[in-house]
Amino acid sequence: MTFGGDDRAVAVQIGAVILLGFLVVSLSLYQATVVPDENGRVEFQHSQQVQESLQDLRNGILRTVSAGRTSPTTVPLGTRYPTRVVAVNPPPSSGRLATEAGGNVTLVNAKAIDDETADYWNGSDQEYDTRRLSYQPNYNVYQSAPRTTYANSVLYNEFDNGNNASALTDQRLLEGNLIYVVTLDGSYGQSGTRAVSVSPTPVSASDRTVAVEGDISINVTTELTEGEWERLLEDQYESNGGRIEGNAGGVTVTGDTLTVDLVPGKTYRLRMAKVGVGTDVTDTSEQYLTIVDGADSVTAGGTRRIVLEVRDSYNNPVSGVTVEAAVDGANAEINPMNGTSDGQGRIVYEYSAPDSVSSARTDSINFTFNTPVGRPDFSGGEPESARLDVTVVSLRGGNGEGGASNQLEFETLEEADNNGRLRFRVRNTGAADATVTRFSVSDGPTSDILQLGNNPELEITQISTNGEANARGEGNSYETNGEIFDLSNQAIIDPDELARVKLEAFQIEQRGNSNDDVNLSGLQYTPVSGDSDITVTLYLSDGSSKDFYFEFR
Repeated sequence: MTFGGDDRAVAVQIGAVILLGFLVVSLSLYQATVVPDENGRVEFQHSQQVQESLQDLRNGILRTVSAGRTSPTTVPLGTRYPTRVVAVNPPPSSGRLATEAGGNVTLVNAKAIDDETADYWNGSDQEYDTRRLSYQPNYNVYQSAPRTTYANSVLYNEFDNGNNASALTDQRLLEGNLIYVVTLDGSYGQSGTRAVSVSPTPVSASDRTVAVEGDISINVTTELTEGEWERLLEDQYESNGGRIEGNAGGVTVTGDTLTVDLVPGKTYRLRMAKVGVGTDVTDTSEQYLTIVDGADSVTAGGTRRIVLEVRDSYNNPVSGVTVEAAVDGANAEINPMNGTSDGQGRIVYEYSAPDSVSSARTDSINFTFNTPVGRPDFSGGEPESARLDVTVVSLRGGNGEGGASNQLEFETLEEADNNGRLRFRVRNTGAADATVTRFSVSDGPTSDILQLGNNPELEITQISTNGEANARGEGNSYETNGEIFDLSNQAIIDPDELARVKLEAFQIEQRGNSNDDVNLSGLQYTPVSGDSDITVTLYLSDGSSKDFYFEFR
């Protein structure tokens, strides 16, 4: 028996080959199109995540300045792709976060209002080096990913395709009358796929501001365009209530330098800080000396508390600096002769006046941390030096000459008690009228509050040491007519010293039916700590005046 040929096995084999080819083609298409698309999305999402982390890092740098302590931020350098059963993934993407040269920030024509601080901030250019912190990704698919950089308070993206850099955050360089300079220092570099922690540390930081004036410009090395800076600074234009002169005309970028011209004739607050990341962070050093507390008069036999502060180029305190002191005046002393700045950069001295002087004289007290304090040409005009001139007056002497001023005598009725209260009397011993037309305490405002005839007695009582700092008040004119008058909110201090002392309120009380005896009660004086003092001035009708110095412990 003969059978025909059977070709069924060949058909199955052909079908298997076709199916296999289809699977291979499908897998190839999946590998060539779907996998890159999905991985590209993973890389794009990672890029967004990195930008958010760097925004947190930028905010952390600014928080470090304000809080004075580190504020760590985690940044994921790379990312991994989803696990696939058949398709093949490329190696995990990586990235590099590193510091690099960032140019400098220069303040032009800024001069301090305070005379001692102006020895350093004298209008000359003050230049500060700074660095950038940049993240450069190394993606397998997302080739147009930006390079993200922090510099001069701004986080921005740069693109390799020729597009201009664009800011991701606002700027903090200028806000109203506040110039805010935060420089970055240190060497940091990390590459790979893992997440890393970046911990900015404060090198020089405080909440201090220094008042400056002048035809001020701010120059900053930048990678942003002029148009981008105009957008960032638009709300600071003069037309919008800000301090940029000429609006957009006051914002220019030439080469890689941004220049911001400020409105001249205004006072600005300058706040500065230095923050470090990584290693090789350089510390700051002492640059200038300034007097933060020290009056200019003292009674013979009295003492005067003087507080100095050592600062770096960022106007922040420097500790551990020895400052030498010397006084030019017979029988006067200054202690300590060599003081060391504390954690706040401050040194407290005490000047002791001679027990007696025949007439008013001026003693010069010199301080320095770098030059000989006793050299003949010492002027206190160097940044590292300071000079304070103190007028020493006789206990019964005044600063007026002749006339009614020589008829006034001072008498302490009681010593200061535990609450700091002190009573004293000013008596007119002359035959002629000695009319007291004004009364003031320390360097505060005065009021036409006393109109006294011949042989008056003036008592001041209840000087207390409690309360808080108050704003400067305006004086009012009162006559003593037997009633009690309330002169509230009479400050005795300069507004910059509000945290130190306070004159909360006082009353004038007329006792009896004549002008022979007048009380001022409720006078409150609040020192921050340690020894303190106060000067009361009586202004007389002949145009002279007389100071009386009181010391509280």
